[in-house]
Amino acid sequence: MKKFAAKAVASAVGVVCAGLAHAGSITAPATTAKYAVESLVSTTDITLPTVVYRMGVARTVAQDFTVIVTPSAGSTFTAASCTAAVPTVSLAGTATGAFTATVKRTGTTECAYEVDVTTAFSTPAANDHVSLNFAGLVLDSHNLATAGSTAAVTLALKDLGETAFIDNSGSLTANVATSGNALTMTAAADTATKADVNDEQGPLFGFVTVGDDVDAVAKASFIIGNNSGATTWLLPDGATPWDFTVNGTDIDVTVTGNFQGLATGGFLVDAPVGTDPTATATAAGTTATFTLATTNINAGQTNSTITTTFTSARTASLGTARTFGISAVGDVVTGADVTLSGNTAWWVWGANASQLMTPYFTTDSRFLSRYFFLNTGAAVNYSATCYAETGNTITYGAAQTGTLAAGQTAINAASVCTFSGNTRGAVIFTINAPINAVKANYQTVDPVTLNNMIVPMTRPYNNANTTE
Repeated sequence: MKKFAAKAVASAVGVVCAGLAHAGSITAPATTAKYAVESLVSTTDITLPTVVYRMGVARTVAQDFTVIVTPSAGSTFTAASCTAAVPTVSLAGTATGAFTATVKRTGTTECAYEVDVTTAFSTPAANDHVSLNFAGLVLDSHNLATAGSTAAVTLALKDLGETAFIDNSGSLTANVATSGNALTMTAAADTATKADVNDEQGPLFGFVTVGDDVDAVAKASFIIGNNSGATTWLLPDGATPWDFTVNGTDIDVTVTGNFQGLATGGFLVDAPVGTDPTATATAAGTTATFTLATTNINAGQTNSTITTTFTSARTASLGTARTFGISAVGDVVTGADVTLSGNTAWWVWGANASQLMTPYFTTDSRFLSRYFFLNTGAAVNYSATCYAETGNTITYGAAQTGTLAAGQTAINAASVCTFSGNTRGAVIFTINAPINAVKANYQTVDPVTLNNMIVPMTRPYNNANTTE
């Protein structure tokens, strides 16, 4: 047993030496341990990786010291882990040294240890050094339940009386843990779907055959990532990768957009494994919803491609433009529900045609009522669909279908269609030409007042409602 006086003198010498060296460092963990927020709440016990402190000075058997370990602000230790984390020694190269460590204090805000040197620590060199290892520290509370948060520990090496630092002039801090999302959604924009003006059932009733799209069916996909990114996110034990098939419950998916023209039961979902989910969607609605079970997702740090299918009833025009957004919420066993990053413009439809409309025109024979088209391309075909007020019927004329010449074409409104009862209605022209190739105005002239009304025809199904 060393005498206290000898220890005190040695510690004072150590303080002087430390003031010259200041070389100690925390060398491990080299990178923070990665924890999945889906497995955490703020009070989930987190097992930290081993913390390694490399001595920067030599120590004699008379130079015992104290090590104090504290968690970062917002975190606490489990007091029991202080006992588990009593430091051990490791030697690199030709370094020599040994010690006996005992618990000095335990608590939620610090773990303190007395280190009694039993074999002198050799002078550190490039590849020769003595290190102290703290394995098994556990955080009892923390902020890691929020993705992107970090937790740290601070080490202070002091003399036995804890009046002065040794090896460094102050404490050293190292980030030891960070958190992030293991469950992800990737919904890359799909712009390949085109409504087909030449569909056998009617203009724009179906789809252009391209990729997965054919006739009545169009498809779009998204990806669910099950801890499949560059970072492997771990469970609180700090060793086991998080896995949705084990640690998740389900994923609720919502698709928003215009579902007009959808066949009954025509929105389908194809998952890579398990029984395909059943989607809820109607032709009159603006949303489709479905739930992915754990059995629908590939296990073990992989991606799962989920394919959705829109089947057209092929009884009406699908229009020339639609945009569908997608979002999802993941329900997990331990952590809070996770809102997955979707895409508000995930599935964007176009067409191999364009449409122009006016919500009002008249076929009253007392008025001059005409459509004027400007076609900046080659001559193209068109067809018109009229809409009557409730109780009125529509009679189509010879100009319901025809050709728009290169340049200007004028068409009398009554040659397209007429109505029983009230002589007014609406019309949509479907034109076999790209968007912006054709522009149009509707004109009506009162022969008595000579009031001349000219209004641009606009595109239906366009959120911006811009003119062609």
